[in-house]
This record gives sequence, structure tokens and C-alpha cells, in this order.
Amino acid sequence: MACIFCQIAEGKKPAKIYYEDEQVFVFADILPRAAIHLLICPVKHYINLQELPDQMILRLMETARKIARELALEDNFTLVMHNGPQSGQIIEHLHFHFMSNCPHVNVQYRKRG
Repeated sequence: MACIFCQIAEGKKPAKIYYEDEQVFVFADILPRAAIHLLICPVKHYINLQELPDQMILRLMETARKIARELALEDNFTLVMHNGPQSGQIIEHLHFHFMSNCPHVNVQYRKRG
């Protein structure tokens, strides 16, 4: 598959991974627009919100809350999703942008393997 996010999920492309499990993975955006800019993605390929099963919507939101708790950013983050090319979605793999300009947070990335 040509999807860069699928390749990251499969470990075929490098990324600074913050979190991953069997359904969701979170990694650093390579063109950050904030001091902290993580992408929250389903492992399975979905292009947009209309394709996403309800349970996966819940799982992605739970992951955003988990990140906020772990980084102590419960009241200091923005969550953005572009749905379709007209909205600004560049990569056709649904993802949420988790962003914060909080200066005191040090994000610890995980090593794969």
C-alpha cells in the first residue's frame, strides 16, 4: 500500500512513536505547527470520518484523553481533524492532530522492536 501512515503503522517507515497498540498509533508530525504536535491514527486504513466505525471513533478519543493525562495537558491542547481534501486533509488516512504550545512538556518517544 502506498499510504505513508500505513507504512509507519507497519514499521516500514521511520517515525517518532509516542504510543501504539493493536488499534491505534500516535507519532510526531514531521512538520509541527505547535511545540507538541502528535498525530493520532487508527492502525487500519480509513480515509475519512464517514468510513470510521463508531467504536474506533471512541477509541481515538480515548487515546487523545490518555495523551492529555500522561502529558499533564488536560486543559491545554487542541484536537483537529481535517475530513477530505477540501478541508485540508493531505494524507488520505484519517488522523487527528493533537497540539499544544505548553513549554514545559517533554514528550518521550518509544523505541520500536
